[in-house]
Amino acid sequence: MSLDKKLTEIFAFFQDKDKNVVNVKDIPTIIRTLGLVPTEAEMRKTVAAMVGEESEDTVHLAAFLTIAKKLILDRRFTSSNKDELSRALAVLAKEGKNHLAEFHPQSEAKGGGSGGGYGEGKRTVFHPAGSLTRDDLMRLITLEGEKLSQEEAEELILTLPMKDSELVDLDQYAAQLVPPPKFL
Repeated sequence: MSLDKKLTEIFAFFQDKDKNVVNVKDIPTIIRTLGLVPTEAEMRKTVAAMVGEESEDTVHLAAFLTIAKKLILDRRFTSSNKDELSRALAVLAKEGKNHLAEFHPQSEAKGGGSGGGYGEGKRTVFHPAGSLTRDDLMRLITLEGEKLSQEEAEELILTLPMKDSELVDLDQYAAQLVPPPKFL
């Protein structure tokens, strides 16, 4: 089956009756269905390139085919595999271990006297290999990179594979992040 035909079939699933147009809001879903993984900024640019002069609310099949084929053939917005994602999550670890080290402030001096040297009044807690706390992951996804809203982050947290009630299993999480098989 030709690439044009495959793309047309996917487009047709979302199109408005037989008008050869889709709602612009459906384009991100269609792009991700193709196994492409653009950032939100890249997605906005892609959608903007597909929107025609006639309407800002729809994308015509011809515009979609032109840009989608180019993205696929140029291998743009390709995804990582599970191993690459596991290694990326392990970057959060301290000392090259596949776990996150957490600093917990705990006052050892009663009365709150002034602290002495580095780390005084704190202890380092190491979590099992391949894990990350929910709180740390929540902080990372709401404050770093392409930030999620608090609501989006809480929804994501509900779907995470857990080693126990507080630790996210990084290997299983990486497996969840891998998109469906490539379109081609």
